[in-house]
Amino acid sequence: MIPNIPEPVLNLLYEIGEVGGKNAYLVGGFVRDLLLKRSSLDIDIVVEGDAIQVAKVMCDRWNGTLEVHPQFGTATVTPENLNLPKVDFVTARRETYQDAGTLPIVQRGTLTDDLHRRDFSINALSMRLDPNAFGTIVDQTDGLADLEAGIIRVLHKQSFIDDPTRIFRATRYAGRYGFRIPETDETLIQEAFPVLSELSGERIRNEIDSVLLEKNASKIIAHLTALGVWATLFTDWNITATFADDFKKTEQAITWASAHLEGEAFQPERMRWMTLFGTNIPIYQIEALSFRLVLEHQLQRLVSRAQAMKCYVSLEKVTADAFAKLGFPLSENASIKQHNGMWCLVDIDHLKTYVCGDGNLYRIQTPLTAYRQLKQALTSVKKTVKPSEIYQLLKPYPIEALVLGYVDATVSKWKREKIGDYLLNLRKAQPFITGDDLIALGEKPGKTFETQLWQLFAAQLDGEIRKKEEVYSHLKKINSNG
Repeated sequence: MIPNIPEPVLNLLYEIGEVGGKNAYLVGGFVRDLLLKRSSLDIDIVVEGDAIQVAKVMCDRWNGTLEVHPQFGTATVTPENLNLPKVDFVTARRETYQDAGTLPIVQRGTLTDDLHRRDFSINALSMRLDPNAFGTIVDQTDGLADLEAGIIRVLHKQSFIDDPTRIFRATRYAGRYGFRIPETDETLIQEAFPVLSELSGERIRNEIDSVLLEKNASKIIAHLTALGVWATLFTDWNITATFADDFKKTEQAITWASAHLEGEAFQPERMRWMTLFGTNIPIYQIEALSFRLVLEHQLQRLVSRAQAMKCYVSLEKVTADAFAKLGFPLSENASIKQHNGMWCLVDIDHLKTYVCGDGNLYRIQTPLTAYRQLKQALTSVKKTVKPSEIYQLLKPYPIEALVLGYVDATVSKWKREKIGDYLLNLRKAQPFITGDDLIALGEKPGKTFETQLWQLFAAQLDGEIRKKEEVYSHLKKINSNG
């Protein structure tokens, strides 16, 4: 009998065994973590036969809700009892990869097929649930020995080529459990790099997102750096040597923001990506990576199809001559690659990134460049800066970049204090008067209207106006000086 299963979950597994009998097995991460004496609520049940039918019976027993995916032979049951975890039921299957790096063709199979399709031996362990053999471990890939030795090992030599995202998962498990990847498998990883570089940006981004959520994320990032993963994904993508310290500060910043900026639209994942990109990587590279990895970005059109045609240029075919005619000359070192159905041009010499698609030319805008830009903007700030000037300087930046700046020890203490004052006070200030108030005073909307409003608000931020009644005399002063 396997120990240390919480009693509610143990009873749940007994019930599944009563219904599924010899055809139902607990598999994957729960078994792995159980043997490592780590808590887990990731319950996956493989059924030889009809997993959906077993799920329906269990749903009735637990008065739960059922989500079925008949095309995949899978179902998820969420018990009515909130103290019980949801359970995923999967029909045992086998997978065949037609081409390297593509998603597999899935067919119904046996437990053996299902275990051998998995990524690593420690994830190919299963536990019998039938009452006569409950708790018996089924190990067909030497996963128990690898758990004991602390090894992350793939099941066959083609594994990383079949699915290069396993490179990220291997390093995640190594970092999470303090395990190691054998040299033989690291060689297999290197051999899979050409396939890794061709994966869709979305699949790569999802894996990096998972890495950044790990407790030992900085250790995992360092391992991926040592393997050469970043340069494989994007030429000259280097992770800063200070990343471990930077990421620790980032997690502290996220904690601070959760406590002091409660209820605001704060995105921790955006801050983690800003930290991964660091403050040394050029902005044009961050733009290119945001497009390549399908991170948050917008395409701002520089040249439309109609404008290109007026210059007798077609952007359906990307050439240096076409770009020169449009006023965007490319250097000889510009690289052109197709991503996400469009052409992405990275010009290292001119520090520019462009995107071509549908006959249009675009530049990339992403909030992930904001911290890099904030660091540059802060270099020119002087101690004599007024609150209104800080307000104007910091207002365009997303809150995540500002919080990073607030905790960044490489930024002068007095500058960090200015950022803190903006976060907690200045940006929340409300003007004493509005445009309607100015109209009521006889002012007419026009070119000077917004200027007047800003000058009054600036005086308020700087303490020159302390109450609404003082606004009117200040407005007269502004008008007389105008």
